[in-house]
Amino acid sequence: MKCAKCGAELKKGCLYCSVCGHEAQIVSDYNVLEDDYLRSLLKDGESAKNPQKTEVEPQKNKKKKNNHLLLILCCCFIVTGAAVGVAVKLYIDNKNANSYDYQIEMAEKELVDHNYENALQYYKTALALQPDDIKVREAMAEVYTSQKEYDSALVLYMEILQLDKTNKEAYQHLISIYDEMGDYDSILSLKEDVTDEDILALFDDYEVGEPIISPLSGQYDDYITVVIYSIAGNDIYYTTDGTVPDKENGIPYPQGGIPLNHTGNFEINAVCCNEKGIYSDIVTEEYQIQFKKPDLPSVSPDGGVFSEETTVTITQQKDCTIYYTWDSTDPTTESAVYTEPIVVPEGDYVLSVMAVNNKTGLVSDIYRVNLGYHPQ
Repeated sequence: MKCAKCGAELKKGCLYCSVCGHEAQIVSDYNVLEDDYLRSLLKDGESAKNPQKTEVEPQKNKKKKNNHLLLILCCCFIVTGAAVGVAVKLYIDNKNANSYDYQIEMAEKELVDHNYENALQYYKTALALQPDDIKVREAMAEVYTSQKEYDSALVLYMEILQLDKTNKEAYQHLISIYDEMGDYDSILSLKEDVTDEDILALFDDYEVGEPIISPLSGQYDDYITVVIYSIAGNDIYYTTDGTVPDKENGIPYPQGGIPLNHTGNFEINAVCCNEKGIYSDIVTEEYQIQFKKPDLPSVSPDGGVFSEETTVTITQQKDCTIYYTWDSTDPTTESAVYTEPIVVPEGDYVLSVMAVNNKTGLVSDIYRVNLGYHPQ
């Protein structure tokens, strides 16, 4: 063995070098310089075998850092893009929400696809943007009408009339809806404030002229026949007990009229009814039938004494029969009937005359006259 310091041969069992005094170490039998050289060669050989080893690790770390940075940048771009997209969408939505034309366009598209509820929502938004818009109300009312939501349509058409009292189309639609509902009273009520002649013409089919009754109300001393007629030829119903003369309670008017052939008070109410079942206003006439007894008959000559044969003429009243006696007694229906002029009998007499109405049986007062015939 050799000293590791000076290279001198060490004696077997010595702990220190006898030449340099350095602590003895067990080393192989080769020169230190050779050993250093060998280590150098081994190191160079290792470097040649793995020329990039000392540089690979930093590049991998650098690549990882670059990838991480790129990922962060991508995330930032994505977040920024999303934020921009949301902002743009919000801007567009806000712009559309405040665009009348956009709402109308979208509503019309929804109508094409029969999405009526969606269309109505767009129309409502448009109406909120322009509250006095008539066209939007018309479009909405047409949708409601097509869906038979008549109440909603009626509200819109009434709003149109509030904005434009001369809107003929609104009146036409209102009349059509009320007609469909059978609400003719509302049609006539709708007419009350109308003054425009063209609009008034829309109500012609819903106005029924009143019946005409003849004779007029009054007191009558004879039987009468009440005649009722309709200028338009509509059906006529009447009552005589004060009730409403509709189809349920009324009596169909008969041809020939209504005879009032007994005494008493009568009230006739009558209406006309057209083919739609619309009634006219009720017309009322009142009658009092109170027969009078016949007037006194008229006798000619009206009394006297005659020397020559004389005839007496009695004026016969219409619908009356004349009865008479010569003996001062009261005539009855069993007495002589006057049919032609009668001769005054010879002597002095009291002619008594009365008239009886053939319809009513009423009797006139008795008329008396003194007559005499004394031939010379």
